[in-house]
Amino acid sequence: MGTRHSCQAKSADPLARNTTSAIRKDGDIAQLILINGPPASGKSTLARRYVDDHESAALVEFDALRMTLPNWEKDEATRLVARELAGAAIVEHLGAGRDVVTAQYFGRLGYIVLLENVAREHGATFIEVILATSEALAIDRFRSRRREMIESGVHHPERDIADADVEAFIVDAVERLTRLPTARPQARIVPVALAASKGEVYRRLLSVLGE
Repeated sequence: MGTRHSCQAKSADPLARNTTSAIRKDGDIAQLILINGPPASGKSTLARRYVDDHESAALVEFDALRMTLPNWEKDEATRLVARELAGAAIVEHLGAGRDVVTAQYFGRLGYIVLLENVAREHGATFIEVILATSEALAIDRFRSRRREMIESGVHHPERDIADADVEAFIVDAVERLTRLPTARPQARIVPVALAASKGEVYRRLLSVLGE
């Protein structure tokens, strides 16, 4: 989506295709829901639970798609390819009249705007959710999840970050997301606090989605 080079040429055309078929079976306009937040803030857990509870919704996971690509751990270009694959999957689901939920950290506007444009071009509603958490909580959760991944032998893009760089990386992510609503005033904020259970955060998500 938006990046033009030879390995992405096949996936660029579907994104440019205009359609008005993003209508669900119940007659409502399909939605593209982006759950944005710092790494390890619970984005994917919320997205999967939402999809499990809504039969008209499909899940598109950027990192999961990247991890299907050959040599993804060593080839940085797989990040861009995964985004193209995700974009193509989003278009197909919207065209089939499904809501789409995707959970990914985006600290810059570029790809968020691309997702918004894709929704508009395909007749869908774009809903942007930001998980708001403190730096300390985000760092603690990120380190905990990394330890679990390492202990269980799970390979994941988050393990690309060196231990010495974790704090600076998370602080930067939290700061970017704190500033993001200024540029994206339509974004819906879901607070994530230490004392909040997963169920409580999920209910907050449903609330900002109007459910």
